[in-house]
Formats: sequence, structure tokens, C-alpha cells
Amino acid sequence: MKERPAWGTAPIRCGRTRCKWRGFEGDLKQVPGTIGGVRCTDSVCPTCGNDDYMFMTPGEIKAWERAKAAAIAAQGGKV
Repeated sequence: MKERPAWGTAPIRCGRTRCKWRGFEGDLKQVPGTIGGVRCTDSVCPTCGNDDYMFMTPGEIKAWERAKAAAIAAQGGKV
């Protein structure tokens, strides 16, 4: 079994097929929840609220980085 990368270092995408959100684990929204009646905090997609995510493949990472670079260039180089 492959070892998972350290928290917040690997790019992830929302587990919902139609959601286009991409980011890192630290970018997930924290919402209150319960597990078996015990209060806890859930990490969910900031766009759609889904609590499932997947690590991106190398091809998805390259496409995501190109899209981010294009968005920065469209803003005139401002971050």
C-alpha cells in the first residue's frame, strides 16, 4: 500500500464528479458535525460541501498548474 503524503502537501480535488474545486487539504472548509452522537469537525469542499476528496494524478496536477498560471496572467500578473 502506498504511503500518503504529509498533510497539506499534495494537491487534491473534490470527490464529487461535477465539482471543479482543486486545492490542498488545508484549503478544505471546517464545519461542525457528529460521528455516533459525538461532536467533531468535518473537512469539506469549500465549493459544494462534499466531505470526500481524492489526490490528483500527475497529469491533473500539470493541468491545474497551467490553469493557475493562465489565471494569474489574465489578471496582469497580480496574485
